[in-house]
Amino acid sequence: MEQLLQACIGHCLDPKNADAYKKNNMRYSGLVLTLLLSLIYSQTQAQMLPPERITKTTRMLFVLDASGSMMAKLGNETRWDIAKRTLIRLVDSLRDVPRLEVALRVYGHQSPSRLKNCKDSKLEVAFSASSHDQVIQRLKTIKPQGETPIAYSLEQSINDFPTGATTRNVIVMITDGLESCNGDPCAISVGLQKKGIFLRPFIIGLGGERNWGDAFSCMGRYFDARSPGDFAGALGEVMKQSLCKTTVSVELLDDNKQTREKDVNISFINTVTRQGMYDLVHYRDGKGRTDTISIDAILTYDLHVYTLPNVIKKNVDIIGGRHNVIKVETPRGKLLISQKSFTDYSKELKGMLRESGKPKTILAQQVGEPHDLLVGTYDLQVLTLPRTYFSNIKIEQGKTTTITVPQPGMLTVLNKIEGFGSLYVCDDEGEEWIYNFPDQGTGKLNMALQPGNYKFVFRSRDAPSSAYTKTFKFTIYSGQTQSIDVFKLR
Repeated sequence: MEQLLQACIGHCLDPKNADAYKKNNMRYSGLVLTLLLSLIYSQTQAQMLPPERITKTTRMLFVLDASGSMMAKLGNETRWDIAKRTLIRLVDSLRDVPRLEVALRVYGHQSPSRLKNCKDSKLEVAFSASSHDQVIQRLKTIKPQGETPIAYSLEQSINDFPTGATTRNVIVMITDGLESCNGDPCAISVGLQKKGIFLRPFIIGLGGERNWGDAFSCMGRYFDARSPGDFAGALGEVMKQSLCKTTVSVELLDDNKQTREKDVNISFINTVTRQGMYDLVHYRDGKGRTDTISIDAILTYDLHVYTLPNVIKKNVDIIGGRHNVIKVETPRGKLLISQKSFTDYSKELKGMLRESGKPKTILAQQVGEPHDLLVGTYDLQVLTLPRTYFSNIKIEQGKTTTITVPQPGMLTVLNKIEGFGSLYVCDDEGEEWIYNFPDQGTGKLNMALQPGNYKFVFRSRDAPSSAYTKTFKFTIYSGQTQSIDVFKLR
């Protein structure tokens, strides 16, 4: 068992600090081993990581319930005795952890319950590099008696974390009851996370009801502790999530669940703040291995994979102290829009792409340039004149689907008379307006049109009435030119 503890120390802490633990056998005793054993055991099954550590200072605020209900029994002891004894041993075991400061806020201990004091919350020990003894001594003297002002205590923690420092601010809340002062702990927690006061809190429900997870999960990560052993295990999990080296790799899978996709932008988005925490371009080496990145295990993430369309894997929980593999199905093929002489159009010719049955355009794709797409079915509108439509285009894994647009012809309008002209496309189902010519005076206009039958309608500016409107029907053929002399239409 001692060897397992050494493995944990080497795994989570800077190796040069690990020897400090050997100098005090008391830190190997009883509950400390219990707290860390769950971490160690799970890691023996996982990839062992280099003995690296979190580079930022972590400030861990313990927010402890000392309301009157903490004197109720849980097994053979009161909830308070369990919480006090466990925290004392944990805090003692943490004193040699590098870049870690601890503080203690307690609520419900200054006023008896009959006074209904909903501001009974106090920072008992402030953050410092050597506050462990103060926390331990203060825990020994506190007596539970009052209310459970959870929301107020969270709100007061704004002043507990020193300002202006680049740190990881962590809250570990231990409670045996729900909010009793009509506060809204969820709103306070989410608001303070968005402001960057602290990361997602940990909440341990000591002897709580089975539905407490619903009440507390909106605040942060909730642990249900129904026994002293559960409580020890929950604290061990919190330490693992907060302090141990954690890495992830993202496996982008093709249709056969093989890791062949790569070179895609991905982002880990904080599910609470909606801010991007890690942005990278996915990499896979020549042997097919994806790279590994370090990540903060405290947060929950939405993983955005910026394929087209995007793939989002929501609420990704990272297991602290180990390597996490996140698998996302992103099978892709290519779409090529092909058209001979597409450069005849006056502007870059593009196709507007949508997923079949969905209104949102996901891509304006340049004609002649292939583009990667997720396997699926798409609808395409090519911005020719008139528009060219394709429905239910199938993209298959590893294949290029080519959509061929007929070659355009050219229309030349010779205009020696100022006036107003419009263009209609005509087919068996009738005619449809497609274009108004710009009122730019006289001159010559060239424009590319798709093959088909058309009608040109024109009235000169100086005509005395609409009765002088003239029409001209014509046909456009691929690769050929049709001319209209507006003067001759008179």
